[in-house]
Amino acid sequence: MGKKYSQAKLSKGKSRNKIVIAVAIAAIIVAIIASYLANSNNGGTTADNRDLLVGPWSDVHGVGVFTVGNDDSLYLATHQGLFKKNVDSGWIPVGSDRSDLMGFTVGNSEGVMYSSGHPPSMGGNLGFRKSTDGGITWQTISNVEDRPVDFHAMTASGADANIIYGSPGGGSSLYMTADEGRTWKTISIPDHIISLAAHPSDRNVVLAGTVSGLFLSNNQGKDWNLNTGLNGAIMGVGFVDKNTIYAFVAPQQGKEYIAKSTDGGNTWTKTQGQIAGVKAMFNFAAGRSGEVYAIGYQQTILGGVAMNAYKSTDGGASWILEGTNNKSIV
Repeated sequence: MGKKYSQAKLSKGKSRNKIVIAVAIAAIIVAIIASYLANSNNGGTTADNRDLLVGPWSDVHGVGVFTVGNDDSLYLATHQGLFKKNVDSGWIPVGSDRSDLMGFTVGNSEGVMYSSGHPPSMGGNLGFRKSTDGGITWQTISNVEDRPVDFHAMTASGADANIIYGSPGGGSSLYMTADEGRTWKTISIPDHIISLAAHPSDRNVVLAGTVSGLFLSNNQGKDWNLNTGLNGAIMGVGFVDKNTIYAFVAPQQGKEYIAKSTDGGNTWTKTQGQIAGVKAMFNFAAGRSGEVYAIGYQQTILGGVAMNAYKSTDGGASWILEGTNNKSIV
């Protein structure tokens, strides 16, 4: 990986342009959430799938599937805790923990998940937590700092179960653990972080989607290189395999779009399938058979915002709506 990455090291100072972009992206996110809260009973969508499962969540923060073992359920981390898709009964809550799972990622072994966020009362932060039973119960592994952190972006290495990255809300810092969350260190950031994706087979490689572009590190965050193939804020990024990467791009001027690389990030194209009304997709996660899952905010025809889960089985040529919280979607 790297032909389309600028090899120049990043300066420590932030340019005025990057600050303007950061403020603009933050405003977009706030506007989306505010629109949803004001219009939660309105809606409609251009999605074609008519066999929809309505989920009882007000927001979706993460998505994942175990790629090993017998559990092939689709999991969603939401404002109201963890849910999984049951073929017979739709979306069902997992366990009794209804914490706001702002940060969420699936581990390398069946049953292993990691989370961060807020307790149900919103009184403080959760720190870093681990589950070994598919989210039924959670154990706090560490606070990360003296006061518990609240990771919004989080990713676990597919090559080394001990390596996990997390960035708190606002994206102004980045942490890494090499012992599965017991101890953490801060590492450099290329710019304000929105999304993270660790490589599935190289323990040293991690991607950071930021307000000013996509950056790659080949040495666990010590240095970062800018990908010159994508221009704009990278709201979401994720590996499907070592060569296939998806990203959601929000240009400074222009329409948001889903992008895909099949050569490890050297070149990028817009996917053939674009989801009408989608303003942000924050997670992309690999399935078991080459499919990809994503979660995002979709502007509905009547002005509301739906928090949805999507799946593509054809390389992004089309997207299936797997779950939504907007009961007016048909």
